[in-house]
Amino acid sequence: MYGREDSLVRLGKILASLSQLWAFFACVAVVLMMAHISLDVLLRWIGLPIPATVTIVPHYYMLPIVFLPLALAEKNDAHITVEILVQLFRNRIQKVLAVASWLFSAGVFSILFYQTFLDALDKMSVGTFMIEVDWKIPIWASYFFLPVGFGLVIVVLLYKIITTISGEKSGLGERKHDAFRQ
Repeated sequence: MYGREDSLVRLGKILASLSQLWAFFACVAVVLMMAHISLDVLLRWIGLPIPATVTIVPHYYMLPIVFLPLALAEKNDAHITVEILVQLFRNRIQKVLAVASWLFSAGVFSILFYQTFLDALDKMSVGTFMIEVDWKIPIWASYFFLPVGFGLVIVVLLYKIITTISGEKSGLGERKHDAFRQ
């Protein structure tokens, strides 16, 4: 039988894997975008541009590049932080402030998740598309990159809060802040 700690560690490993998987998809989007734009530039040179590049790049490449790696950045403590005064506090106070900031971040990301999910559902229900050079390009699916990215970062934040408050071992494999090292 697995105990609570083992379950938390397994959950952390699953979240870490999902974070890495979404970041991998973002990397694939970077490579595809580079190839697509390079090919478009080459073909434009000979007068045969790729139709719909202006629509596909921002919707199907840039959105996953920006939003899918959010959870990996949170897992690795790679978001921008300013610690001018906080680093002078005792470790216990730093932990309390970290949990408070994670709660605030989870709240903000929850609002973003909720609204972008409603927007994505709305775009899906009407079948949002763009027309470029007589091509009808469906773009409704691209709206789901935002709530997917926001949703996973919320779960990672909540996981970090639970493991920090409970003192249980984390399975995320995250880079620990100095205040969390014993």
